Amino acid sequence: MNGRLNEGETRPKGGLAAVGFGALAVVCCAGGPLIVGLIGGIALGTVLGVGAGVLAVSLVAALVIVRVRGAPDAPRAETRQDCGA
Repeated sequence: MNGRLNEGETRPKGGLAAVGFGALAVVCCAGGPLIVGLIGGIALGTVLGVGAGVLAVSLVAALVIVRVRGAPDAPRAETRQDCGA
C-alpha cells in the first residue's frame, strides 16, 4: 500500500444499474402523483357531472308536474259550446 488509489477505486460504482434505479425513482415520484391527480380530477368531474344531471332532471320533473297539474292560482279558461242557436 503506497497510498495510491487503484483504477477500480476511481471508477463510478453502479454504472447502468444506478441509472436504471434513478430513472425508476423519477418515474415513480413524478408519475405517481400525476396519475393520482388525474384519477382524482376524473372522479371530481364525474361527481359534479352526476350532481348537475340529477339537478337538471329534478328541475325538469318539477316543471312537468307544475305544468300538468296547473298552477293553483291560475284562472282556468272556460270553453263554451254554441248549440247553433
